[in-house]
Amino acid sequence: MLNDVLLNTFSKFLRQQYGSSLIIKGKPGAGKTTFALELLDSLRATSPSYYITTRFSNDPLAERFPWLSEVSAGTKSRNRNAETLSDAFRENLERLERMIEEGKVSRNLGNVGSQGIVLNIEEILPELESLYSFVNQNVNAKPVVVVDSVEALAEKYDLDPEILFQVIQKDLVEKSGANILMVMEQNREIALDYYSDGVVKMGYEYFNNFVIRTVTIEKLRGVSIGSSPIYLYSLDAGHFQSFKREPIIYPNVRLRKFAKAEDRQFEVSLGTPDFSKLFPAGSDKLPLGSVVMIHRQTQSNIVDQYVNLFKNNVIKYGITNGRGILDVTSSNYESSRILVSTMDPDFLKHYITAEKTEKSSPFVINIGGKNMIEDFPREVIDYYMTNSKKPFVYVFSTDFLKFTYGDAFTGDFSTIINAIRPTGIVIIIADEEEYRKLYHYSSLTIHANDINGYVTLNSDSANMYIGSITYDEEKWPGMRLSFMA
Repeated sequence: MLNDVLLNTFSKFLRQQYGSSLIIKGKPGAGKTTFALELLDSLRATSPSYYITTRFSNDPLAERFPWLSEVSAGTKSRNRNAETLSDAFRENLERLERMIEEGKVSRNLGNVGSQGIVLNIEEILPELESLYSFVNQNVNAKPVVVVDSVEALAEKYDLDPEILFQVIQKDLVEKSGANILMVMEQNREIALDYYSDGVVKMGYEYFNNFVIRTVTIEKLRGVSIGSSPIYLYSLDAGHFQSFKREPIIYPNVRLRKFAKAEDRQFEVSLGTPDFSKLFPAGSDKLPLGSVVMIHRQTQSNIVDQYVNLFKNNVIKYGITNGRGILDVTSSNYESSRILVSTMDPDFLKHYITAEKTEKSSPFVINIGGKNMIEDFPREVIDYYMTNSKKPFVYVFSTDFLKFTYGDAFTGDFSTIINAIRPTGIVIIIADEEEYRKLYHYSSLTIHANDINGYVTLNSDSANMYIGSITYDEEKWPGMRLSFMA
């Protein structure tokens, strides 16, 4: 999991010269234990690792983390006489022992008789003693320990969680140099946040009936958390996966390799294989006559960038296969600029745009902007695509059509859709208002949303995906879709 951007950040935090404590808090079901164990897994190859829990059984976790039995409490030697370079600091643990004996710390001791008691911390707090023993055996090796959870361990022995936290913090982190990850069943700011070196909050909320998981870095001493410390993450297949925001960068040189030639007459590939996850047939190839709607449910710059990337990949794949592409969108200028700088000029003859202009060009349909049907007659489109093969791809955006033809463009647009779809596929990039007027024409709708600077995509009510950027060997950007669970 070292390729995970968030786990890398926390690994850097825990590999600092001094010991650190990290509070992982959040409501039940947020994935705190999964995150802690993924982080432990990323460190255990180079650091002695230990896991303490009050769970009745670790069996479900052991299925996902088969190495867990090797680092869990009870499997490590508790030999206090083991040879070490130095001993773990125990002052606060011994002070806690005295306080329990003197009755200064609440603990249900049962019937202790009339002779008083002398307590052995190893007998009354075996998990805590095993923790100290483990750190003692690895005191100079930067050991990493997960305590899951602090409240449950404190409740088991009727102790104040804050006292237990401070004992561990002072003895094992500050004085012994260990790294301690403390899972806490809290979802709010707590007093212990001040004492800890790092605080991360995990949670989830519902958006359009989908679970959206967020992790917020509230504090990470010694490591920069940047200006956007909120990340989306998934627990797909029981494993933690975070996602990073990254810009979409197109190459600034001409591409040497092009899409593999295909000669299908009754279907069109969109050039983004991962989009097959959004299609019922499980393929990114659409049959002739399909109408696909990209619904910009959230209007934002990042949604526009991802939608344009999708469109540019459709164009790139189409024109390198000799298919005619008609681009009638508000972003056609940006697409033209990218294509001119990266595509062989011979391919650009298959890329046609539409503009309200009087300039003459064999690759631009001049439109008057008064009547859409007059501007896009079938014979004009066929003329401009004479040198291209079918099926064609027609891309429209409703913001461009609304700006050019006014609010009442949808009637004429419906007529044009029915006229051109027998010769190719139609892609409509639609904003909310126009989506509601046109969605019944679509054979497939993909909803795009901006959540905390991430783009999410879904085509049904059961599965949501988060988009991230990937690059091919020529540094052309593509899109990867990861399941949100």
